[in-house]
Amino acid sequence: MPRQKSDKKRIKNGVNGKSVSKEMSIYCSLKEMIGTDTKVYYIMYLYCPEYLKDADIKPIKDFEDLKSRYACFSDSITEEICQRYLLEQGCQAAIRWLLKRLHQRKLVKLYQTYYEKALKGDVQAFKTWQEFSENFFKEDQENDLTRLLNKIPDGELEKDKEDYSYTYEE
Repeated sequence: MPRQKSDKKRIKNGVNGKSVSKEMSIYCSLKEMIGTDTKVYYIMYLYCPEYLKDADIKPIKDFEDLKSRYACFSDSITEEICQRYLLEQGCQAAIRWLLKRLHQRKLVKLYQTYYEKALKGDVQAFKTWQEFSENFFKEDQENDLTRLLNKIPDGELEKDKEDYSYTYEE
């Protein structure tokens, strides 16, 4: 059972505020992958500390600061123990997922930078922006719809007698 601290700066386990998106937050996604708040907060502290700060709380300075803010860190949890978490397969998969998300954000920023330079007449930036755009917007070999459809068992598809074809007439 997590300990409770009376310090007002202490943040309870969970997500503060209301979500404006139906997409799961980084915290929730990592929590689903890893299962424990301690590991989630440690990974976020290492790779995306900007997502841990509240508007009225200063950024986390070090591990002791992280530990003092979240009730899930018991007195027996040390930074060395948390570093060992990073060797776990589940944590490594979560870190890869997080790094991919952060990388995508960097690509969007890079795309915008090249675009703005190209608008100012930088010919080299325009050429780079065009090349970058081709790769950036290239569809995955399997789009989201196909990925969802592939999850339907073949047996279910064979049972379905509905005719989904259509013709378009003007």
